[in-house]
This record gives sequence, structure tokens and C-alpha cells, in this order.
Amino acid sequence: MAKDVGGKPHLGINERFSKSEPFQSKNGRRGEPKTPRRPRNEHGTNLSQQYTSALQQAEKRKVGALQPMIGEEGIYVQIESFSDCSLPLNSLDATQGFKLCSFHIDDGKEIAVVFIPESSRVVFSKKIKEYLEQNTRFDAPKNRRLIDSISKIKLADIKSFWTDNPSAFPKDYNKAVWWELWLSRRKGVDPELDATDFAMRTDAVIGKTSIHFNSSSVLLIKASVHQLEQATELISTLSELRKAKETPTVVVNMEGGEQHEWATELRERVRVLNGSQVAVCILDAGVNYDHPLLALGCDKKRAVTWQPAWPKYDVYPMVNFCDHGSLQAGLALFGDLQNALKTTSHINIDHHLESARIIPPSGKNEPELYGAVTNGTASKLEVNRPDIRRVYSLAITNEVEFTQDSGQPTSWSSETDNFASGFEDGLARLFVISAGNNYEFNPLVSHWDQVHLSEIEDPAQSWNALTVGAYTELTLNDDAALDGWEALAEEGDVSPNSRSSVNWGWRKQAPFKPDVVEEGGNWLLSPAGTDVTNADSVSVLTTSGRSVGQLFSVNNATSAATALVSRQAAVLMSEYPDYWPETVRGLIVHSAEWTEKMRGRLASLEKSKIKNAKEIMLRTFGFGVPNLERARFSANHALTLIAQDEIQPFLKPEGATPSTDPKLNEMLLYQLPWPEDELRQLGSCDVRLKVTLSYFIEPNPSRKGYRDRYSYQSHGFRFSV
Repeated sequence: MAKDVGGKPHLGINERFSKSEPFQSKNGRRGEPKTPRRPRNEHGTNLSQQYTSALQQAEKRKVGALQPMIGEEGIYVQIESFSDCSLPLNSLDATQGFKLCSFHIDDGKEIAVVFIPESSRVVFSKKIKEYLEQNTRFDAPKNRRLIDSISKIKLADIKSFWTDNPSAFPKDYNKAVWWELWLSRRKGVDPELDATDFAMRTDAVIGKTSIHFNSSSVLLIKASVHQLEQATELISTLSELRKAKETPTVVVNMEGGEQHEWATELRERVRVLNGSQVAVCILDAGVNYDHPLLALGCDKKRAVTWQPAWPKYDVYPMVNFCDHGSLQAGLALFGDLQNALKTTSHINIDHHLESARIIPPSGKNEPELYGAVTNGTASKLEVNRPDIRRVYSLAITNEVEFTQDSGQPTSWSSETDNFASGFEDGLARLFVISAGNNYEFNPLVSHWDQVHLSEIEDPAQSWNALTVGAYTELTLNDDAALDGWEALAEEGDVSPNSRSSVNWGWRKQAPFKPDVVEEGGNWLLSPAGTDVTNADSVSVLTTSGRSVGQLFSVNNATSAATALVSRQAAVLMSEYPDYWPETVRGLIVHSAEWTEKMRGRLASLEKSKIKNAKEIMLRTFGFGVPNLERARFSANHALTLIAQDEIQPFLKPEGATPSTDPKLNEMLLYQLPWPEDELRQLGSCDVRLKVTLSYFIEPNPSRKGYRDRYSYQSHGFRFSV
């Protein structure tokens, strides 16, 4: 696109302005959480008896059991903390053979499942014996921090490995259901072979998809609880069990009202840059590339499906017709079509579209690992056209359950993080994901409160994704059939369609989501205040999924917002072909600002002395509404400096063992090239410095607590000025 008058390209800061220096945290070593002292003899004796009982039960289980598979033999024990302290996870892993498998919190108590090899059985008994009989030089029982934190020890059963909502564990132990089977990846052990062997031995069924992380492999298995119970004796790499998610489906049936001639007139004004190397990849239900407008940006060669037998898109008026992908495509290519139709000027487009169908034409997918489905379908496009720079746009989400663990990574969000980071193939990718929509709206309850009660859906908790919520500027109702109906949300406020992370149960370790908000439409409220509707007049105009006739439709909610932000990302990629995906994401967030209405919300919260007012705002609006022109160009009064650099934050000492924790290594210092003379001439004028740090994490999705060295978000970079 041609630059606006006065628009100036951003300036890059090269290596002349940065240097590496050794880093040492000023905070020093964090103190260990306090663990209350227990009655020494009573507590130590009780735990010793519990551990002995667990060993005896393990021996009884072996009688008549299947022969263990090749691998390390041992037992799984479940260790439960007291409610007034935390378990020292480091002492339960990589210590004389112990392996921490999983960790979760239930009713305020920490629960860890630990694999103890046969050769290390006596080690734990010894620790308890030392606690009972030996003192440290500080006259405290030896191993006190570990032993005094444990309230119960028992032999783990299959339910011990369940890390999802406890109420979701299957009630019928004889019914075969689909599970996510999480296995630890260890040297010399193939998790898939273990799982396949186990399935053959127990008449279970292994799913078609699998995904792999640095420390875990995830497979689908269809089995009953009774079948899976044998896994504790047969599989030495068992880590977690989670619920296999139901396939998310989107069926959008909206009325159009625009005419075929408008599409023809608009098409004549569009100039497509041939040979564009940037694409928005719509991960959805397929894009109708035969639509006269969408054909400008997409064709059959740029469309793939997860299953080869699926049609590339649904043809109207087929049963279960779904054109959600085409609704997304119109916004991703043109932006709000209302703006395109009301002008007579030429429109330049320097990116194109790709269609990756991940939703079946009818019914539901068989249970799949959605990370594998999403990224596997995307990979087909990468193989066919490896030189294209892509924005992956995903407005398909899965409903989450309201629990104390809501907001935690799932296999889908973790694989999205993994794929985006380029951890496996060195290719970083930008994902733009919708926060999910509130479909059960109650007109009698404040929409502000309802957005907070509607939690962001899976996989939008992904750290590496640019997660998009919805706000609205649409408040005008010109529909004669809805005379007297008024806009529910005020201009500049959160859209009633949106979701937030305000009530995530797992906020302490979770990112602020959404990252930004975009136009997602409004709702109209009836004169009596008892009914609502998301009418065309407060929605966003886009393309339909039909090839003839009704070529225009409307879109709304976080789906529309996601498509609009995806287009912004593609424009930036075209404008700055050397910018990394992390940089493009950072520019969009850097350009975002809260509206006046949003700032009014903050003032109201602070006036009410709400302590976490800013956190509520960030978890509702993110960093605000992005400004494409501000993201694209600097101005005379606003300069954007871009630094793209690499850092090695941790380093293992030479000769260190595999279990040795890495040490802090370096930090990067930037000396910004200030225009000192110009700044001095400003006198007493205020100058604002805004810093945005954008990097991709390397995820650690196994649920081992997400704290200490098991932190999900890897490096945990920060900046200081």
C-alpha cells in the first residue's frame, strides 16, 4: 500500500546500539516458602507407615498382572501437601532417580505424582528415617522442608494422573472414552511405541494424531478406566491424563442484503499486487475462492483440507452449509467492506489469502489432538509454498470449563505455542486467535459483568499467539423493524460478544489476555429491556460464502475482530518484509491504546478502590485498540525504534551433569540514539517513552506446577529502563 503523506518508516537499532553483559538478578536467591513444623515423631512415623503400605500394595498388584513392557520398572506414588505450604518440587524430581510426572492443586492442596524406580525405593524410606533420627547443624530435623510439607503418601491410581477438572473424570469405569495420554520423553524410550504396545495388550485404541514437545508426547487413546488402570504397572513414562476435547464447530447463518452489482463495482477498483509473498491463512471451515471478491485473493491452489476427502468449501445451499471461513476471509482481505463500498477510490491489496479447512463438512471430527489438526493442515500449505510469509488466523475455539485451573495450557494451546516458536524447525510463525464469544447473553445482567464471567476459550490462552477480544464503535440502529431498540454497549466499550481472563483460576502464572481488541459489533436491547439481538446494523459487513446472488453478509464478535487484526498483521508483513513474526505482533500491541470509554472504566474501578483495577482492564481490553497507521509508520512527533536481537539467557557450566540447573548468562543493554538537541528545545513539554517487549516462549506444557524451573513460559524475559 502507498504510504500516507508524512508517514515515515520505522528506524531499526542495529548492533552499534546494543551490547551484552553478564546478568545477575538483583533480587538474589528467593527465600523458600515457609513450612510449618509438624510433631516430629508422630508425623514421621505416620508417613513411614503410609509409604510402606504403598510398597506392599504395589507388590500385590503385580500378582496376576501383565508382564511389564521393556523400560524402567518402578512404582508411582501420589504425594499430597498440607494446605498451609507448598511441596518442594525440586526435591521430588531428578533426585536419586525420582521423576516428577504431574502436579495439580485440588481443594487448596498440592498433589504430585512421582515415579520411583525399583533401585530408588529405599531412598525415600531413608529420607523419612533421617528426618526422625538426625538433625541439621541448625538443630532442625534433616529433610524437614520435604517431609513437613507432605500430609499423605499413597500408591498412585489412574485417577492420580488426572489433571483436568476432577468432576470431568469418567463416572462409568467400564465405558471406553477418548483420553489425552501424556507421556514423558526420556532418552532411549519411544513414547509412541510404549502407547501402541500398551493399547495392543489391553485392547485399547490409539488415535491417529500425536504431538510432541521437548519433554512430553501427547497421544489419544480410547479406553475404559479399567483398561487404563493397568498403565501404572506397564508404562514407566506415564505423566498425565486429560480429557480429549470435543471438536469445536461453527455454524454461522446470517442474512445479507447487498447486491451483486456492488461486488462488481468494487472488484473493478481493487488492485492486487501480483507476486505477493504474504498471506493470511484462514484456519476454519474453508474459503469460497469462487466468490467474485474472494477470488482476487485466493484460488484452488491456495486451499487445503485436513482430510483429503473433504470439499475445499461448502457450496450453498447444501445441508449444514457453513460459510464462516468466507466471512473471515472478506475481512482479512479488505477490512470492513462498508468502508470499501462507500468510497470510489482505488484499493491496493498487497497480501493474499490461503484456506486451511479444519472443520468437517458435516457432523464432527473423530476426537483429534487439535494442535495436530491445526498445525498439520497449516503445514500442508507450507510444504506447497515454502517461501510465503504467513499470518495464521484462527477463529475456531473450544469451550472451557470454569475451574480453579482455567487458563492453564492445553495440548492445543501448547502445540500452538510450540509451532509458533519454531522450536522444532527454526521457523517462527504468527498466530492471531480469537478470544471466543459469549453466546448465552442475559439482557438483565450488565454486559460488563458477563464479559468477565465468560472466560477466554481454548487455545486463545496461548502465550505466543496474538489473542484478540472485541470492543465496538457501532451504536447506530437504522433498522425500521427494530424501532426503539438501543445499542447495549456504549461507543468505545467492550463488545457484549467478547470474553476475558478476569476470572481465570490460574491468573498468577498466566499471561494477560486478550492482547488487543478490535471491532466485534454490538447488541441491540429491546425497549422493555428484556430481549437482545445482534442485528446487521451493529455488525461488520463482509463477504458471504456464496458464489452468486447474495454475495455480502455480516460478521461479528471476536471472529470479526480476529480477521481484522489478521489483515493488519499482513499489511505490516508486506510493509516490512524483514520483520520477524514476533516483531509484527509487538508492533500491533505497541500501536494499541485504550479508548476514552475504557479509560473511564479504569477511573471508575480506581474510584471504587479496586486493588487490581489495572489487571481487570488488561484482562478485558488487553493493551487496547490497535492503530494500523501508527503500527506502519512513524510520524514527525512519534518515532518508533525497532530492535530485533537474540539472547542466550541461560548457560550450563562446562562439565555439568544433565540434572544440573542452568545458570544466568547475559542481558542486552541498549543505548538509545536520543536526539538530545531536539529534546532540549522542547522545554517543559512532556515526552512519553513506550517500550514493548515481544518474544516467543518455548513451552513446557506438562502440568508440573508451572513454577520454579518447571515454569511454562520458559525464559520469563523482562525489561527495565
